[in-house]
Amino acid sequence: MLELERDLRADRPAALTALLSATVLLRSAVVAAGVAVQFDITDLAGGRPNAVTIGLVGAAQAVTEMVFAPVLARYADRLGRSRFLVAGPALGVLAALLLLLGVTPLQLGTTRLIEGVGAAAFTPVALALIAASTTHDPAIRARASGAFEGATLAGYAGGFLLGPFAWHSLHRGAFVVIAAVYLAAAAVCLRFVPRIPPLPVSGLAAVLRSVTGPGPMRAFLPAWLAGWAMLGAFLANLPALLRHQRVAGQALMHHFDERLISGVLVGWILLFLVGIALWTPYLARSRPLGVMRRAVPGAWLILLGLFALNTLGLDYSPLFIPIAGAGILYLAGFGPAAVNYLADCSEVLQADRAALMSFYTVALAGGGALGAVLGGVSIRLFQADGLLGLGLLLSLVTFGLLLLARRDEAPHLSLRPA
Repeated sequence: MLELERDLRADRPAALTALLSATVLLRSAVVAAGVAVQFDITDLAGGRPNAVTIGLVGAAQAVTEMVFAPVLARYADRLGRSRFLVAGPALGVLAALLLLLGVTPLQLGTTRLIEGVGAAAFTPVALALIAASTTHDPAIRARASGAFEGATLAGYAGGFLLGPFAWHSLHRGAFVVIAAVYLAAAAVCLRFVPRIPPLPVSGLAAVLRSVTGPGPMRAFLPAWLAGWAMLGAFLANLPALLRHQRVAGQALMHHFDERLISGVLVGWILLFLVGIALWTPYLARSRPLGVMRRAVPGAWLILLGLFALNTLGLDYSPLFIPIAGAGILYLAGFGPAAVNYLADCSEVLQADRAALMSFYTVALAGGGALGAVLGGVSIRLFQADGLLGLGLLLSLVTFGLLLLARRDEAPHLSLRPA
């Protein structure tokens, strides 16, 4: 198995650079499309959209990404991973051009289902190749895991820049620009990622046992799902909430300009990237689950800062924004530790790395879809306070599930230091 992946490890710097660059491009396009669609629906509703509609459309892309990720990853291991890396963003090109034609929330949501299939084809394979290129080298794997999570967040930053500014300048023409970004991701994968031949995969039952049987993956995935539900609730609803017409007693619902919303979101992502850089040396010498448990309280600082702003008013921003910013730096360790944890788990079945790593996407997309819907309902019922309350609940659930998962980590993962 290691021989079949030899070219990947021999050309590791170039391969990782290409994979990370393509990840930035693809995630930028996904996020930009999601933001542009939120603004589209908001404008169609005269600035007062139905929050449940926003949540459901936001969940559409995540649902198909979650459902198709294990299936496509399984075929990627069997048929050759490289072609799926190219096919994923190529399908995103088609979806973005179809968004240009959508004129109702139903049409936009249906098209985002197609977009989710493209992301499902790409992300597990990219993670599998990163895990394969860093096998048996915990220090490099820690750095690569941090770099992947950083690339994902850089993609969010790119999407939060591209979506609002392209929509402000071009309105529906923004979807053509997003299609071009997808195309660039496909070109990078086609040209620069080494080819991996089809691998002698294990039986489906063995793969399912690794995930659903007693062990580290089954113990961890519920916490990962809850964590992404918390983040998904904000990512899928916050731009529309900030763009909403003013609501008395809810200072965050202020009908902000799209460009200001972009600046706020990008600023948050930049803080996440700084936090990842600060956490990475610690991750290299620590158990991933321990890092995740230490990172979750950062969410409570973020929510405290936002709740104070929403209640007391924006005049208090100089006091409470730094509290939220500190929480972002603290929470930033969660994502790289989770990627590292799953990469360690994938050593059990090396030919099935994509299939195993697809459960990163299952948790990311499944949690994102759940959070998007719950966030929309919470906003519908309690405005911005509802979204903040949901975030607190999900963060507490994540922390509790990580405490339960601790007992299953040590017997099964031997790559990490004590």
